[in-house]
Amino acid sequence: MDKTFNYFATNIAFDNLINIINSRETQEEVAIRLLTLHLMLPEANPKYISKKLYDEFKLKIPNDLSSYIETGYNNSSPILDSILINESINLILPPEINRYNYEKTVENLTNLMKSSNDNFVYEILNYDDDDHYSLKVLSSIKAQRINSSDLIKLSYTVNDPGICQQTLAIYNDVCIKNYKNIKENRSDAVVKYFEEQLELARTALKEAEDKLLEFNKSYKIINYYEQSKAVAVVKEDMEVDYNNKKAQLAGTQAATKRLEENLEIRQQIQHENNIVIEKKRKLGELNYQIALLDPQTSASTNEQTLALLNKLKQQQETLDNEIKESINKKYKYENSIDGVPINKVLPDWINNVVEAENLKAKIDVMDQQNKKFEEQYATYAPAGANIKRIEREISVSEQGYLEILHGLNLAKLKLQDNELSSNLKTIDPPYYPLSPNPTKRAILIIAAAFLGGILILATILVMEFFDETLKNPKKASKILGLPALGMMPKMILDPGSIQLPYVQKRLIEIITQNITQFFSTHSSENKIKTIAVFSTQKKEGKTVLAGNIAKTLKSEGKKVLFLNFSGKQEPLKQQGKFSFINKILGYSDPRVDINNPFLAEVSSYLEPAEFHTIPIDEKFYQAKSYTDIIEQNNIKLDFTPDFVIIELPALIYNNYPAELMSQTDLDILICRANRVWTEADQTALSNLLETAASKINFIVNGSNINEAESILGDLPKKRSNFRKKIKTIFKFQFFNKNEI
Repeated sequence: MDKTFNYFATNIAFDNLINIINSRETQEEVAIRLLTLHLMLPEANPKYISKKLYDEFKLKIPNDLSSYIETGYNNSSPILDSILINESINLILPPEINRYNYEKTVENLTNLMKSSNDNFVYEILNYDDDDHYSLKVLSSIKAQRINSSDLIKLSYTVNDPGICQQTLAIYNDVCIKNYKNIKENRSDAVVKYFEEQLELARTALKEAEDKLLEFNKSYKIINYYEQSKAVAVVKEDMEVDYNNKKAQLAGTQAATKRLEENLEIRQQIQHENNIVIEKKRKLGELNYQIALLDPQTSASTNEQTLALLNKLKQQQETLDNEIKESINKKYKYENSIDGVPINKVLPDWINNVVEAENLKAKIDVMDQQNKKFEEQYATYAPAGANIKRIEREISVSEQGYLEILHGLNLAKLKLQDNELSSNLKTIDPPYYPLSPNPTKRAILIIAAAFLGGILILATILVMEFFDETLKNPKKASKILGLPALGMMPKMILDPGSIQLPYVQKRLIEIITQNITQFFSTHSSENKIKTIAVFSTQKKEGKTVLAGNIAKTLKSEGKKVLFLNFSGKQEPLKQQGKFSFINKILGYSDPRVDINNPFLAEVSSYLEPAEFHTIPIDEKFYQAKSYTDIIEQNNIKLDFTPDFVIIELPALIYNNYPAELMSQTDLDILICRANRVWTEADQTALSNLLETAASKINFIVNGSNINEAESILGDLPKKRSNFRKKIKTIFKFQFFNKNEI
């Protein structure tokens, strides 16, 4: 097998082991074994449980639980010992407890726990109020791998040294047993699977081989490929011989026919012989007659005799010619075209006839053999396809059998390897602790305080980062892109130790001073300075701020005229009661102080001639200066004002007199500190910025009172030296001194 190191496989193996350690099944078995151990103790034993905890344990154990404790076995036997070897753990038991009884009691309590969810064992394991046997307590046992080694460390903290040692000992043995069972059972199941599949493959292979054997028997086949090859060779040779015999027969028959044609003229030869004999006889007679008439032999030689002799000689010559002609025909008949005598053709004809008959007989035999070969081919042709199919089936079955056999061998090797690798050993068994662990309460308190401070600081920083309100003049100036005249804090009901009246008075004085400073740096031909006070939204505090500005200018000896539009102001109402919890926690009352002098009606500190309300109508939008407004409303002034303050309605909900705004000397935008500057606000202000951007300033109204420190420095309130030091530290002003 491949035994090369695999980092990921090793990590997975350790993860599996740790998961087995932390599994609920392991914890349940450990809890039941620990409970069984304590149940079977006849008395307290400090090595297993202290006397105090043992007495408390006995008090909470119900009486009916004693019926599940096994007490009837005291001797050992080979059969029971084999059961204990397979099922038990290597826990060292006190001599008073029999191992078989212990294992049997564990089995009884396990069955009791699984029987219902309202028995004592189930409740003590699953409820969280038990400090030694509950699954919640046992889940606190920590199992971790020591760096990258092959060691697992188990640690447990509990209020009794004996319980701690025994719990870890039981936990250790149970984990080893469960891990070994899982590893071996998993591999054993794989081996059984391969054995079953191997038997199926062996059966399939045997059936295929038997099928081939029966097929060969039925067709009388010993070796199909050799037999079919031999048949093909023989048939091919026989076909060649057959064709040769057919050709030879055709040649023999042709020669025989030719010889027979030559042999058919024997009768004509006989006839010609008869004719020649007859003519020879006649020729003899003529020769006899001629001899008789020949003058050499005859005494009389008259003309008649000569004429007869000539005639006879002519007949002799004619007959002699006929005999020659007949002899020539006879010669022609007696010899073949090739000049072979006819008597020699007959043996050849006889030989050809015999050869032809022999060839016919052989061809007949070969025809019968061809029929047999055709029958054999008809048998062998489908047999070849069937044999191929059966052989493929055997090949597939054999290949599958070999693969399964190979897998079985690997599985057995893996089983052996798992049996070796699952043999976990305890390197450092749990010891009996002689002293408790030191408490970490002080460290935890310090850490909690530190983390709490970090969390609070992070929350403040996050809130500050996501805070998009105008908040203070510095932040509002970045958002609006305008210079600031100042700010005014919220008039809270309980400012604590801060002297709110002083802060209000000082901030309005600074705003007034900045207004005066603006006019000194921005020269104007108008001796009477016109100030327009406006806002983009309603309820921004325009009337209160404009009235207090007029009041401050008046206190400085200036003559002031305040023109306020005739909109109805809603009276201030006191908010609900301050939370009692906030009082206990020491928070100041954030509700608005409706009785604050700063929020008083304008008519309470300005003369009637100094304060007038004007309607918002068509004449108002046609006004080019404050004098037009006075004339339109028939206002008679008995003094010449130094400052005219005109309050305009909210720009989003109302228009503004464009020519009047172009003639003003200063435009003051009032903004609430606790709101976000929206796109609608910027749109309402953008048209005004095109014509009067240089003379528009803003005031932040209703900001947190602590924001005033950016203008006034440390606010006037009573502080202890400790608070001063803490504030100096948080501001990183370590070398800041109040005096030189």
